Amino acid sequence: MSKSCTGLFDDMVRCLSDSPCVRQHPTPAEALRDCARAEADGVADTCKAVIAAYATCRKSQLNMRRRIRGMPGY
Repeated sequence: MSKSCTGLFDDMVRCLSDSPCVRQHPTPAEALRDCARAEADGVADTCKAVIAAYATCRKSQLNMRRRIRGMPGY
C-alpha cells in the first residue's frame, strides 16, 4: 500500500471498528470486509465518507494521468 493512502486506511479501520455493524457481525473474520461495502447497515455516514475517500485514493494510484500530475491539493 502506498504511503499516501495509509492514513485514510487507518481512519477507515478505526471508524469501522467502532460501528455497530462490526460489533454485531456473526463472523468476526469477515466483519470489516462486509461492513465496508456501500449497502451495509449500521455504518455511520462519516464512515461511509472515509470509505469513499479511501477508494478514491486507491483508484487514483492506478490512474496514469493522476500518477504523473500528482494528487490534487497536496
